[in-house]
Amino acid sequence: MTYAEEQNSTSGQVTSVSAPTEDAKTEKVSTTTSSTVTEASSASSFSRVENTSVSSTQTASEFQNSSTESAPSENSSMSSDGSLSTNGESSKSAKTPNIEGTTPENTAPKSDETIVESAIAKTRAARTRRSVAESSSHISNFSVTVTTKDGTVMNAGDTKTLPAQEVSFEKVQMSFKIKQDGTLKAGDKIRIPVKLENNAYAAYYANLGSGTAETIPGVGTIKFDFSKKDDLAYEITLNSEFASLSKGQEKTVNVNFSAANGAKFTAQKSKNNIVLNINGSTFTFKPKPRIFEKAQAPFAVYHNLSSDAANSMKIGTSTGDANYYNNILSSDGKQPGNTKIPTGDIITIHRIKPENGSKIIKIKPEPHRITSTLAISEDGKYLVKNDTSTSIPITNENENKLITLPPKSTDADILKALKKAGKNSSVVIDNGDGTYTIATNLGKMIGDGATTYHDIWPKDDFAQHGDQYQEIDRTDETNKKISEILKKMSVIQGTAHSTRITFADSSINNKITSTSKSYSVEDDGTEKEIKSENINHVTRPSTARSQGQTKITVQYVDTAGNQIATQNYQYGYPGGTLHTQSPNYTAKPQNIPGYTLVTTPKSIPSIQGTQLTGNQSIAFNSSDQVFYYVYTVNKSNAKVTYIDDDDNHKVLETKELTGDYNTTDPYRTTETIKKYTDKNYELVSDNYPADGVKYNDKLQTFEVHLKHKVKTETQTKIVRETIKYIYAKDGATAAQTYTAELKFTRTATTDLVTNVTTGDWTAENGTSFAAVTSPAIKGHTPDLAEVPAVDNITANSANIEKTVVYKANPASAKVTYIDDTTGETLETKDLNGFYGQTDPYRTAETIKTYTDRNYELYSDNYPTNGVTYNETLQTFEVRLRHKVASVQETKTVTETIKYVYEDNTQAAATKVQTLKFERINTKDLVTNKIVYKGPWIPSTGTFPEVVSPTVDGYTPDKSKVDAVTITAAHSDIHVTVTYKADKQKVTYTIIDDTAHKTLKDKEVLTSGDSDTPLSDSARAKYDSIVNAYLAQGYELVSKDPLPAKFDLDSSHDQNVTVHLKHGTTDIQETKKVSLTVRYHGAGSQTPANNVQTATWTRTVTKDKITGTEVSATAWTSDKANYDAVPSPVIPGYRVDVATVPSETVTQEDIVKDVHYTANPVTPDKPTPPVVPSVSDKPAPPVVPSVSDKPAPPTLTVVQTPPTKPASAKEKFLPSTGDVQDGSTLTMLTGIGLLLSALGLVGRCKKED
Repeated sequence: MTYAEEQNSTSGQVTSVSAPTEDAKTEKVSTTTSSTVTEASSASSFSRVENTSVSSTQTASEFQNSSTESAPSENSSMSSDGSLSTNGESSKSAKTPNIEGTTPENTAPKSDETIVESAIAKTRAARTRRSVAESSSHISNFSVTVTTKDGTVMNAGDTKTLPAQEVSFEKVQMSFKIKQDGTLKAGDKIRIPVKLENNAYAAYYANLGSGTAETIPGVGTIKFDFSKKDDLAYEITLNSEFASLSKGQEKTVNVNFSAANGAKFTAQKSKNNIVLNINGSTFTFKPKPRIFEKAQAPFAVYHNLSSDAANSMKIGTSTGDANYYNNILSSDGKQPGNTKIPTGDIITIHRIKPENGSKIIKIKPEPHRITSTLAISEDGKYLVKNDTSTSIPITNENENKLITLPPKSTDADILKALKKAGKNSSVVIDNGDGTYTIATNLGKMIGDGATTYHDIWPKDDFAQHGDQYQEIDRTDETNKKISEILKKMSVIQGTAHSTRITFADSSINNKITSTSKSYSVEDDGTEKEIKSENINHVTRPSTARSQGQTKITVQYVDTAGNQIATQNYQYGYPGGTLHTQSPNYTAKPQNIPGYTLVTTPKSIPSIQGTQLTGNQSIAFNSSDQVFYYVYTVNKSNAKVTYIDDDDNHKVLETKELTGDYNTTDPYRTTETIKKYTDKNYELVSDNYPADGVKYNDKLQTFEVHLKHKVKTETQTKIVRETIKYIYAKDGATAAQTYTAELKFTRTATTDLVTNVTTGDWTAENGTSFAAVTSPAIKGHTPDLAEVPAVDNITANSANIEKTVVYKANPASAKVTYIDDTTGETLETKDLNGFYGQTDPYRTAETIKTYTDRNYELYSDNYPTNGVTYNETLQTFEVRLRHKVASVQETKTVTETIKYVYEDNTQAAATKVQTLKFERINTKDLVTNKIVYKGPWIPSTGTFPEVVSPTVDGYTPDKSKVDAVTITAAHSDIHVTVTYKADKQKVTYTIIDDTAHKTLKDKEVLTSGDSDTPLSDSARAKYDSIVNAYLAQGYELVSKDPLPAKFDLDSSHDQNVTVHLKHGTTDIQETKKVSLTVRYHGAGSQTPANNVQTATWTRTVTKDKITGTEVSATAWTSDKANYDAVPSPVIPGYRVDVATVPSETVTQEDIVKDVHYTANPVTPDKPTPPVVPSVSDKPAPPVVPSVSDKPAPPTLTVVQTPPTKPASAKEKFLPSTGDVQDGSTLTMLTGIGLLLSALGLVGRCKKED
């Protein structure tokens, strides 16, 4: 914009986005051109499919907000790229761009019928010629020029012939004066009327401005208002500075509106002119008549970037497939053909990067996918090129679902997540490195899950609706036929979705580059890339800086320094010789929904500028200036109420939610609803957003309505009488159970929440049970002979159960458990029951107690199903045997050889050798004893010889440990090898001169270092050794003296010799002998033995060492003879020896026998002569036993007499070996001869 007083001054642009009105509608009122049906994919569908409509009730605030407006509203309108806009954007406090989803309104969407009726009505209005409203009387000297993209400058009244059906502007320039008539106040609006005829392009507004409000210094702001299709205008909002002008004062204004990139008008009817009228100035554009050629192209995906404002772009994806429709229409809906339509979900991933210093403050996906009406031939058989159509938002599905994924997510991650999220879902990812990822799932184009025309147009008159926007005019009959075919077809042509990107600075050429890829993702997760390309786009600021101008920038930030709205800016001259000072720029805070202006100082270190807290007039100076307003985010509230519709709309519970404006609460109703559905509630409705409430500047209330599940059914209830007949002992059935039933029915309704069931019962077969007689069972008696009748039964009566018990006679059985291995009885089980009864006892449990103790069952004749009692005592045996097991026994014998020094410290590593023996034994698992021991394997083993290791300076006491052969019975072997230090030694030798024997040969007496004195202890030891021998009985012969010290010769030891001889001692020896006279034959009068003793003595000299006799003296006796011994006289007896004569004392004992014989009595007959019993052999001569050597001392030699005396009735037989004199021997010899002659010898020998 330029001014009369400042010809090159341009207006400031402020490009923040305000929230839309909540009641904005989505009726279609404008048509668009369609060139998507051109062959192949010569251009993206966004540049070739223009299917955008503008809401008939859109307010100006949806696109421009006072002096701080920016991009067009996102209220279900679509830019030139064919992407669908959404309702309202607002910033949130964050360091990253505001990535927004959509929040469903609390009101239900309009029906499809409403949309159709409204669209038709608006279309008729659009086709009705309207006059341009008269300009305000405050405007004068008005002039306007239009510059087209090809550089043509058009003045009022000019006509331009177009090469096709479109015209794009470079800029619109206006010049006029405004007069203060004394009535104009701050905030008043002055409108410069605009009318546009025969345009089908919905984003026409972008051709008349870049979507920003321009500041008019000293006047206010000017913007293009297209909120009402029938009342378009450039609208001026006056400020206080103009209001303060005196009456009659004027301001000259020059305004320059630059068109947005890609903006255009498109002829709806190509045979009619496009006419633009601005405040009475007319510009005419004559299009080239369309040629409606057949459109032919297979399925294709298009990616696009476009902008309709200096501070925003849209990026999106669309699809098209002319051939699919051509085939269907030409075959009356029967043959779609194969046009290579992917069968999976179409998912597009845009990886974008802002360039040229662009900063993104918000990214917001549109709420709906859109499609367009079809440009169909006059006969309804194919699609045509170049005809017009209108966009259709696909509102029969949920609004766009925005999911979250982590930064730098891979394509595979994104495809998987969006496939799961489903059709019309999106993700926006800030990758943290200045790049962003935007991805959308367009859903399936064909097959199950694909959107059909019946889905989006249930009245199935889609062809009639599309005909309104075409230049071609079909008959009603053709349209009906087309609509019947279309209702089953997939919506492919012009199906699209876009996402709006908002920038922080509208004064620069914001640029986005994108690598865009589209995939088909099957239900099984298989993915296929179907298109990949690089795209880019640059926005166009509405004004540019002139030479010499400086810039005032006003930013709107949160407390963290994040920009929450597009900044305002103004260029102006600081004054000087070339230009006069531009009027001050008035900075004003914005009303930003969800935020509160900070009116106290709040410095933001990250911003190089000055904080403002209110309106501020700012003068241009020689350098650029930055100012900023600081805002705090507001808290917002929401409430979710859970209501029981079946309990008088009782509130079950309420959930109060609180959060920051423009944030989404993580709360979801799913869990609470499940809590109630688990209690048999059913969900009626839930208007809480599926992805959580997004806080706005109002209290949002939501209701979840629930009702009780009910179950209606025909119920039957049976009341039964059951009589059981059982045996008393075990409850076994004694007779067949008796049953009778009474049936009741009703239709019942059950509330599954309260569990209350209602409905009346009806009796089907009476209300009484008859009396029942108990059956007779032989040998048993029932306790009830009859069960009585029962009356007055109802459906609520309990079942009747009676039991008749029969008692039987008692019986017994016995089970004996026997240890078959030992033959012992382990236990006995006595069983008692009743006749005919089967005892529940089973042997299994008892057997298990034994098998658990390692018995095994040998036999069991107890019945498997238990003994059934009869009239006899039944006996059974369970025989068990001991389990045995083979047990491996291992024994290891270890030979441990320790090598130690004399002080028992280790001299070398211990040598350990082991020998392992194994054998298999048999173990009785009951007694836990080994009953058989197997042979050891191997039977023997050998520890090999071990040579003692060499230890320097020491000598082992064993040079080796010999090999040892052992058996398993051998205990461990422990051997110690002691190492003695090599030292000089003094040895001693002890020689027994008597025995000519060396007792000790060079035994070590002491050791020590060479040339050192012998210790006193060594000398004492030497003496003690010698004394020890002397104490044993040796006598010293000679003793070498010890050397004074150890010598220096280590080759042999110093030795001292001691000569000893045996000492002797004299011992007196005695020997006692006796003469014993023994008396026989007088019975009790027999005298006692007469004993005389004598003692022999001698002196024996003995060797003290060996104890042997060295010499002895001759024996001498203390008497020479024994005295004679007269035999005692015994009356009635005669003696064979009257006196035992004196005997010489010898060194042997002497025994003499004297025999008494009773005097003879004269018999009647002669008595045979008494002949003594005499041995058949003469007695040997008695020889004294005399040793060749003297008897040892104290030795007494005794001649033992016979122990068996002769019988009294026998004659005297002298004992063999007794010492007899010669006369006795002679006498006995003669008697023996006599006896032999008489034949008595044999008998006497026998009696001996």
